[in-house]
Amino acid sequence: MQTTITPKGTSLEQNQPLISRRHLSPRAITSVSDFQFRHTATDKGHVRGLVQTLRATGQLDPILVWREVDALGLATGRLVLLDGHHRLAAYATFKPREDVPATIFTGTRAAAMVAAVEANSRERLPLTKSERMDAAWRLVRLPGERLKVKTVAGATGVGTRSVDNMRKRWKTMLADRKEATGEWWRDRQDVLPAMNARPELSESERQACIEKYSERVREAFGKMPWQDEEVTAEALQLAFGTSKLRSMVEWLFSPDEFDMPEFGAFMDDLHEPDLDDDNYDF
Repeated sequence: MQTTITPKGTSLEQNQPLISRRHLSPRAITSVSDFQFRHTATDKGHVRGLVQTLRATGQLDPILVWREVDALGLATGRLVLLDGHHRLAAYATFKPREDVPATIFTGTRAAAMVAAVEANSRERLPLTKSERMDAAWRLVRLPGERLKVKTVAGATGVGTRSVDNMRKRWKTMLADRKEATGEWWRDRQDVLPAMNARPELSESERQACIEKYSERVREAFGKMPWQDEEVTAEALQLAFGTSKLRSMVEWLFSPDEFDMPEFGAFMDDLHEPDLDDDNYDF
């Protein structure tokens, strides 16, 4: 049975979108790069956590798809994935032949873009600050419909002043006939600041540097790691940020090491969902 819902407090003031819920085959879903806001590939740790939840409960939260329409508002027949790449990967790993619960969004392309950013900004694996800035920059540059500053800020979690600066910058770039790269840190100014070249360390210098910093870390934490490893882990996450800490873990432990048999069934090989691929960047 299909349920239709009119969302409350939607970001778009006009042409209020409709939402319905049903189960879909992954093959009926199309992934389009325009609705991809992450800079990194699939987070295997996050997918494995979702697989564990799927095993325990049998179902994950519905993915979000858009019933695509063209510039004239006519349906194209495609269901475009807005949010749920990691959940689809979890289903593909644990229940590869089953339909997945989905929320179907019906509205304009701009409304779908806002819904995608909002969903990615508040889920368990939220967008990084850089990804949110780039998402806001993309919304500002949408052709045709001009979104309000508060709409963009609310969807992305970026400050209204930053969004206003983006709008002014885009107006200037259009006047100067300059193309955007899509990365706000590059597009925000005409000339990128010069980056000081850092001389490459020799192997002995690199080892000395590692030993020096490891000693500082030990001094900072003292006996804490042996008393409460969870507190230590969360302290490191707060100090370095989730993305940087995850990057360091991936550098230290190759994927093959994580997939070793001693980690058990929870570490089974991950699979990508069988989607209708359109510039699929999962």
